[in-house]
Amino acid sequence: MLDLDRYVPAVLVWVSNQVANSASRLYREEFGIGVTDWRVLVYIEIYPWHTGAEASAFIGLDKGAVSRSLSYLVESGLLKSKSDGLRKVKYSTTPAGKKLYQRILKTALAREEALLTGFSESEREMLLMFLHRMLENLPAIGAVNVHESRDKT
Repeated sequence: MLDLDRYVPAVLVWVSNQVANSASRLYREEFGIGVTDWRVLVYIEIYPWHTGAEASAFIGLDKGAVSRSLSYLVESGLLKSKSDGLRKVKYSTTPAGKKLYQRILKTALAREEALLTGFSESEREMLLMFLHRMLENLPAIGAVNVHESRDKT
């Protein structure tokens, strides 16, 4: 029987969902944008003049969700766009977007600090190392197929 308290994918999802849901509520109430908009704003602030497809691939979000977020952020005056060939649009933050980024960043870092309460500096580094290793292992998940997993049981 699956022990959900020890099944890493379940624990990762629980943590991720709780962090994202509480951030979305807080950011909507305090700053007028949701967590998806925040993630896209962060990406474009760090990687200016990148496309929605690039943001989607990096963040790991559905292209449709990123596209809706980009549209909202442009309409809200937080991002500007420029055409770069056929159907290719690149984005950068506006001064208002940069200002909002700085305001939310303070809250995001405080929330990260609260999440990591009780972790030593070396434990934080180990956690990041393990999480990055999991990111590197993601292609292996896609390579697992139903037939192989049945044969192993």
